[in-house]
Amino acid sequence: MKSTLRDLVNKYFSNFAFFYRHLRYRIFVVLGLSILVGVLDGFGLAMFLPLLEMVAGDTEVSGEQMGNLAFLVNGLQALGLSLNLSVILLVMLVFFTLKGIAKFVEMYKNVIYRQFFIRNLREQNIKGLANYDYYEFVNADAGRIQNTMSGEVGKVSMAFNEYMKVIQQSILLVVYTVLAFLANPQFAILVAIGGVLTNFAFNTLYTTTKRLSRELTKSNHGFQGLIIQQVAQFKYLKATGLIRGYAKKLIAKVYEIEDSQRKIGILNALMNGVREPLLIAVVVVVILIQINFLGGTLGLIILSILFFYRALTAVMQLQTHWNKFLANTGSLENVELFIQELKTGKEKRGKEVFSNFKSEIKLDRIHFNYGDTPILQDISLEIYKNRSIAFVGESGSGKTTLMNIISGLLKPDSGTVLIDGIDARKLNISTFQRRIGYITQDPVIFNDSIYNNVTFWAPKTEENVARFEEAMRQASIWKFVMEEQADKEETRLGNNGINLSGGQKQRISIARELFKDVDFLFLDEATSALDSETEREIQENIDQLKGKYTILMIAHRLSTIKNADRVVVLNKGRIERIGTYQELIGESESFKRMVELQEV
Repeated sequence: MKSTLRDLVNKYFSNFAFFYRHLRYRIFVVLGLSILVGVLDGFGLAMFLPLLEMVAGDTEVSGEQMGNLAFLVNGLQALGLSLNLSVILLVMLVFFTLKGIAKFVEMYKNVIYRQFFIRNLREQNIKGLANYDYYEFVNADAGRIQNTMSGEVGKVSMAFNEYMKVIQQSILLVVYTVLAFLANPQFAILVAIGGVLTNFAFNTLYTTTKRLSRELTKSNHGFQGLIIQQVAQFKYLKATGLIRGYAKKLIAKVYEIEDSQRKIGILNALMNGVREPLLIAVVVVVILIQINFLGGTLGLIILSILFFYRALTAVMQLQTHWNKFLANTGSLENVELFIQELKTGKEKRGKEVFSNFKSEIKLDRIHFNYGDTPILQDISLEIYKNRSIAFVGESGSGKTTLMNIISGLLKPDSGTVLIDGIDARKLNISTFQRRIGYITQDPVIFNDSIYNNVTFWAPKTEENVARFEEAMRQASIWKFVMEEQADKEETRLGNNGINLSGGQKQRISIARELFKDVDFLFLDEATSALDSETEREIQENIDQLKGKYTILMIAHRLSTIKNADRVVVLNKGRIERIGTYQELIGESESFKRMVELQEV
C-alpha cells in the first residue's frame, strides 16, 4: 500500500515529490501555516456581515445571515459578549492581527526553507560530482555540467519559490471556497464551475510555456559549453584570428536564448492581462443567476463575494505563479535528471581502506574496451615499491588508459588489479588515490597564491610551512618564488598560471605533489610540452626522487626514461616487451626504431 501511494505521488505529483525529497516535513509546516492564514483571514472577513447589519440599523445582531458560519457569532454570544460595534471591530482586529502573525511566520519559514533547499541541492550536486565515475565523466557534456551546477540551480531556486507560492495560493483558494460554500452553497458551486472553465482557457498557454522552458534550458547548456571552450582555447582563437568568428557563434546562441525568454514573457503578459476580466465576468454572471433565478439574499451574496474576492485573488496569484514555475520547469527537470545521472554513474568503491604502499601492484590479464573498441588486451605486469617504470609506445597504444586503470580512474572489463595483494575492487579507491601524486603535460594551476597552489589551501601552521619550503626546494622553484617575487609565496598566479612560464608551472605542479604525503608519482607526458633545457632540468629533479617514490611515467620523448628501472613497450594495446632502456635497444626492434627516429 505504501509503495503504491509513493508510485502515485511520483507519477502525478512529481514536482511535489522532488521538493519533498529535499525538504521532508518542512513542506507540511508551510502548508499548515498557509491554512492557518486563510482560516484567520476568512473569519475576519466573516465579521463584516454583522458589521453591515449594525450599519443598516439592526439593533440585534444574529448569525442568521451568515449561513453555516453563524457559529462565529453564536460562539461570541456564548462567551457572554454583547455584539456591539466595539466588540465586532475588536474581534475583527484580533483575527486580522493573528493572521498577520501567521503570515509573518509563514514568510519567514519560506525564506529559511528556500535557503535550506538550495544549500541541500548544491551540496548534493557537489558530492555527486565528486563521487562521479571518471568513465562517465569523460563521456558527459561539460557545458551541461557547468550550466547545471551554476545557472540551473539558481533557476530551480526560482522554481521552488514559485511552486511554494502555488501551493500556498491553492490552499487559500480551497479555504476561501469552503468558507464561501458554508455561507452560500449555491453561489459557491456556480463560481467554482466558472473558475474551472476559465482554467481550461489557460491550458494551451501553460503547455507552450513548459515547452519554451525546456528549449531555454537546452540553449543555456549550449551557451555554457561554448563559453568553457572559448576560455580554454582563448590563446589559439586569439592568435589565429578566429576569435571574432567564434564570438559570432556565441552571439547567435545569445539571440536564441533571448528569443525563448521573449516568448515566455509575452505569454506571461497575455495571461496577466486576460485573467482578471475573465474571472470578474464569471462572478458577474453568477450574481445575476443567483439574484434572478435562485432567489439568493443580498447579505449572503455579499459575504460570498468577500470570500470569492479573496478566492479569485488567490486564483490569479496561483495562475501567475504557476506560469512562472512552468517557465523554470526545464531547469527543474534537467537538475532532477542530472541528480539521477550522478547517482547512476556513481563510482563503485569497496570498503577496505588503503593506508600506504607496502610492496607491489600486480595486473593480471587486464582487458579494457572503449565501447566496442579494444584498448588494452591481456596486460599482466608487476610494479614494485620505490621503483620507476616507464610506458612507451606509439600514439593509441594504450599508455594513458593503462595508467588510468592503475590509478583507479578506470575499471578493467576483465582481469584483476591487486594492490599489496588486495583486489582493487575491494578497496575504497579514494583512499588509494590520496596516496598518488599526479603530474601531467598540462600543469594544474589555480588562480590563487603560490602557497595555496602548492599546499592545496592548507592552513599556515609551522609544520605546513616547513613542508611547503621543502617541497619548493625539491622542485627547484624556491629561488624563483622567494628571491624573484615581491610577494614571495603569496604571489597570485593568475588564470591557469598565465603569469608563469611552462617550466615554472610544471615545477609548481611537482611541488604540490611532493607537499602531499604520497607513495606514487604518476607522470603523464610531464615534460613533453617544455623546451629541451627546461625539460632536462625538471627531469633531473624527477631523477633525484628515484628510490623515494614509486614512479610511473608515460614518455613521448624517450630521452626522459633512460634512468627508469623498467620500460614497458606497448603496441596496439598489448605488452610487446619489458626491460631496461639498454636491454630494449638490443632486444626490441620497435623500441630501437623509436629511439632512432628521435635521435636519442
